[in-house]
Amino acid sequence: MNNKLVAGLTTKNEDWIIEKTLTALSNFCEEIVVYDDGSTDKTELICKSFDKVDWRVRPEHNPLLREEAKQRLELINILGEHDPDYVLLLDADEIPTPSIVNFMENMNNDVFLWRSRMINLWDDETKYRVDKYNTKFNREANFDPFSDNAWFKYPLMKFDKNINYSYDLEVQKGGCSRYHPAPNNPGKVEEQEDFYIIHYGKLCPGYLNGEKLEFYAKIEELDGRGSYESRLDHHKEFNRVDTVETRDIPTEWIWK
Repeated sequence: MNNKLVAGLTTKNEDWIIEKTLTALSNFCEEIVVYDDGSTDKTELICKSFDKVDWRVRPEHNPLLREEAKQRLELINILGEHDPDYVLLLDADEIPTPSIVNFMENMNNDVFLWRSRMINLWDDETKYRVDKYNTKFNREANFDPFSDNAWFKYPLMKFDKNINYSYDLEVQKGGCSRYHPAPNNPGKVEEQEDFYIIHYGKLCPGYLNGEKLEFYAKIEELDGRGSYESRLDHHKEFNRVDTVETRDIPTEWIWK
């Protein structure tokens, strides 16, 4: 790798996926910072079995105060301790496609931030969801990763120790900057189609049994975004299963 790449993961009870994520990242990241938010499962044990992992734990706090912006900024500051050229900001259930290796070796070093398409796995690891529909709230729910208004993130960032990275620290859940999850920065931002981020989150046991949607609703109620019932209804509507259309995952998207 031409540049030192350090990955930063936020985790909480991710033993269902974290070994797969760390195994993939270990192929091309020099170091991996795992910033844990109070896991009670085997996440810590799995992470500490990887030589490249720097395991860090957030101070104890009310779990319903998700503090996504604050958590991300804390992670950025920890990543800076590793003196990276680039940082890769991911959740534990997000894995870049293998083509990121070739991209990193041939990237334009004048760009400060790269955008990536997010691919939602569905049912199992061989399929991704591509349907879209209008919700009863008169808004579009879009699972098609290659549509014009698809889900994007900005996970790959050139790290400059002279930049004072910042977030809106009032954000509890959701986009915590213009370029979520990376903070705002003054450098050049570009799109790319050379690698994607595969999102395993819809396969999470907590998503499948509804616990994750209930947890999000509680956070948003506490944050003043509506009642628990209304927020849960919102999440269920944007995660309906009566319209599902999937396609097969290309083999080149998955790490061998």
